[in-house]
Amino acid sequence: MRSRTISEAEGRIKMIKMAFYNLFRRKSRTFLSVFMIAVGVLSIIALVSIVDGLFADVQGAVGQLQGIMVFQKGGMGPMYSQLDEDYRGKLESVYGVKKAEPVIMSLAKSVEGKGSGFDYMNMVRLIGTDFSQETTGQSVSGVTGEIVAGRHIKPGEKGKVIIGTEIQDKYNKFPGNSIKINGEKFQVIGVYKTGSKTSNSAILMNIDDLRELIGFPAKKVAYFSVSLENPEEIDKVAKLLKFKYGEKLQIANTAQFSESIASAIGDIRSMVFAVAAIAAIVAGVGIINTMLMSIMERFKEIGALKATGWTNSNIMVMILYESAFIGIIGGVLGCLLGIAASIPLSQASGFDILVSPELLLESFTFAVCIGIAAGLYPAWKASKFDPVQALAME
Repeated sequence: MRSRTISEAEGRIKMIKMAFYNLFRRKSRTFLSVFMIAVGVLSIIALVSIVDGLFADVQGAVGQLQGIMVFQKGGMGPMYSQLDEDYRGKLESVYGVKKAEPVIMSLAKSVEGKGSGFDYMNMVRLIGTDFSQETTGQSVSGVTGEIVAGRHIKPGEKGKVIIGTEIQDKYNKFPGNSIKINGEKFQVIGVYKTGSKTSNSAILMNIDDLRELIGFPAKKVAYFSVSLENPEEIDKVAKLLKFKYGEKLQIANTAQFSESIASAIGDIRSMVFAVAAIAAIVAGVGIINTMLMSIMERFKEIGALKATGWTNSNIMVMILYESAFIGIIGGVLGCLLGIAASIPLSQASGFDILVSPELLLESFTFAVCIGIAAGLYPAWKASKFDPVQALAME
């Protein structure tokens, strides 16, 4: 029994070696199949890593938020909301609320004469808030950060702005410089930094300055950033706010934002993975063609193997080994190319690209599965060869 087991193991090793060496009998054809798989894997890693990097940065931005956001019910979000300023006193009268900070948010049309618009790489957010009280904390309009140069805007001070570090680096601005926003000049008096590039790509200013700059209605705000006496009571205070104003206002805490963003970007990730996977599936069609041509050229050889005792399953396994090797080699090459491409992709996109071990494993596994799946039909075709016809073939 033991010798039989050893014999089977030796036969399996011999089959694996034979399958591997068969790949080099038509080097150019094998290289083309491997290259197609590698390109498919590279596409998956490149596109999905961009989404993962964006997700990590946005999650970091959400992680900087504190408290509760209150905006127009049924609106498209805080940026497109309009609420009466009078709600400030009403919100601050609710138990557990420390302060309801009025905020207006918009996208800059241009900064220093350069368009911003809706291009994520050039997008600059303008955040107007109330600096009527001296700012001593580390939070402005609900975003946690720190002033790394200059100072905060003083109560009643107009025509002044605080820029994020991303804005500072992009436009080479420092405290004391002027910066032109939507064609109007403002003086930079401070630079702030948070833990997210998205949060750092913003400009803070007096709420009245932003209202005039973008033509926002008087006595209106986009949303209120509600800070709490006790941050641990956020769920309790949110329920109280919903009970009192839930019919008129949208009440959302940071946990809800995080969950909704995670769900949305998760859907985008799946869609991007599916789109990128099409390239690998196309490569699988190429492998089918390659393997079919290979077995037809080896018609007589496969017939000889069957004549010497190889079973149909032995032939199928050998062909599947060959296609699996193509998937493995293509998967490894694609992963290496994906890792190498992460640096230029990060520089081009403007934010960190996240090539995680999970993404590499998913991409590699997908490549191997494509390789094996593409070899199923050629393997079945080869197993059906008639050894008598094959040996009789000239």
